[in-house]
Amino acid sequence: MTHRLFKNPILDSVVDTIVDCAVVIDRNGVILTLNAACLTIFGYSRESLIGSNVSILMPEPDRSGHDEYIQNYNRSRDAKIIGIGRNLQGLRSNDEVFPLHLAIGEMEIEGEKLFLGIIRDLSEQKARQAAYEELQSRHFHLSRVAAMNEMGAAIAHEINQPLTAAANYLETARILMQRMDKEAPTADRDKIDKMLLNSVEQNKRASEIISRMRRFIENRETQVKSFDLKPIIDEALILGLTGHGSTKPTTEIEIGDGSNFALGDPIQVQQVLVNLIRNAADAMAECETRDLSVFIRDDPDSDGIVRIEVHDSGIGVADDALDQLFQAFVTTKEDGMGVGLSISQSIVKAMGGRIWATPRSSGGMKFAFTLPKGEAL
Repeated sequence: MTHRLFKNPILDSVVDTIVDCAVVIDRNGVILTLNAACLTIFGYSRESLIGSNVSILMPEPDRSGHDEYIQNYNRSRDAKIIGIGRNLQGLRSNDEVFPLHLAIGEMEIEGEKLFLGIIRDLSEQKARQAAYEELQSRHFHLSRVAAMNEMGAAIAHEINQPLTAAANYLETARILMQRMDKEAPTADRDKIDKMLLNSVEQNKRASEIISRMRRFIENRETQVKSFDLKPIIDEALILGLTGHGSTKPTTEIEIGDGSNFALGDPIQVQQVLVNLIRNAADAMAECETRDLSVFIRDDPDSDGIVRIEVHDSGIGVADDALDQLFQAFVTTKEDGMGVGLSISQSIVKAMGGRIWATPRSSGGMKFAFTLPKGEAL
């Protein structure tokens, strides 16, 4: 190699004291010195790296473009990463690509322009984050399954109703057909035709209930996308009010002037809504007036944010319990587990929003949460 390597014992000593991987290169990208942490992270020997171009530690396309970047910086002083730090990818000696954080500083020693790179291996951090997100996703899914289990009897009743009605229609039509002769009046034929159509509609109704349940409890990866809140709320009202029968509240959905599109995972957002709606219905079960309203509006406090509110006319929450509502295992219900609101808070936070509760001046509670605004489809 014809390039003369810059040597400085003091610089070598300083680099060796740095805990993270530290590598020093000259203005041409040639590695001058590095510490033991770099050898551990990248899997090379010191001899194989000293005097080599630093691009040896980079996968494509960074490897091919690195020399040009240094030359452009030396010429224009236009820094894209120096003094900033960013997450990139590194390349180990066994060709394994891994995530890292790189911070670069510039210095001058004995008239030589040098660059110091501090590298932190993010592999374990990324693995822990992935494991946490997977565990959180399972947690959200299991809570949806638990909600369906709690409503098991009511769901069975909801499905049994249309199936029983369809069976009755079909049985009646069969009896009428047995009594008919070829000269049967048209009115009788029309009656049978109507019964058969009714049975088809009832079967469709049962199928829709099952499909709605399957979508709600399906185990799948989080899907962040732009979606319309209105149909999500419509289904959440059906699921959340299942089993309330004679205590089912009157409901309304009000959409403000702003966008009703949000950015997030629609199933998990529906999970939050189902929990809030079920809680509201439970709080109104013993009340004479049972009104439940869901509002979609632009958040007045932040741009690019949509707010969803669930209002009820129920018994409300005691002041000393308000601050603990979203803590795990804290509940105002006699038979509640106290995890629904805690999970709802985790879901909303994971999507970049917030959730809170306030008493209504007219009685009852208002639960509200925010999400990033989505684009109309």
